Amino acid sequence: MKTESGILYKSAKIMSILGHPLLTISLLSGYVGFLRLPQKSAVIIFGLLLAIVIIPVVWHNYQKVNNGKYTNFDVSSRSQRSGFYPVLIGLTFLFLALLAVTGQPYVFIHGTMCMLLLLVSSYCINFYIKTSLHTSISIFIAVGFYSLNHSLGLILGIFTILVALSRLVLKRHTLNEILVGALMGVISGICLYML
Repeated sequence: MKTESGILYKSAKIMSILGHPLLTISLLSGYVGFLRLPQKSAVIIFGLLLAIVIIPVVWHNYQKVNNGKYTNFDVSSRSQRSGFYPVLIGLTFLFLALLAVTGQPYVFIHGTMCMLLLLVSSYCINFYIKTSLHTSISIFIAVGFYSLNHSLGLILGIFTILVALSRLVLKRHTLNEILVGALMGVISGICLYML
């Protein structure tokens, strides 16, 4: 029985890493950018995303974990997230502004606006309950992909369920936190789909 428990935990850890928002957002941007846009736009968007959001958030979280201010890289504590959200929202807003200033395609501007809405909502809700960003962002991405490719969107929907279950197994979130995150991901995804 211990072996199954160990395997389940290791599998959940792998799914949680694969479903990490920084990784999934990077993959979504790369997929859409390099397959659907002119190469110049794809390079600018992906470069801005890495330079303005991904690398600074990785560095920020790494430093906070090393200094003992965050218990883990995922910022799984609700009280720690209250300081993390303003950083993430600020960087996402800066990324959105640079997309607009550099005249990038509206699909990325609208997508980033919907993501910003998701993050601001998560920050506001964090005063009451910690939502699962892994779940909400995975659902947001699944809906976004569904608008481009129905089959891939459905596969990512299944992936989202596995990511959400991994967060439960790892005890990073309760079922209520997963459900709230899922609802927020669906609402933001529908906004993106409608745009």
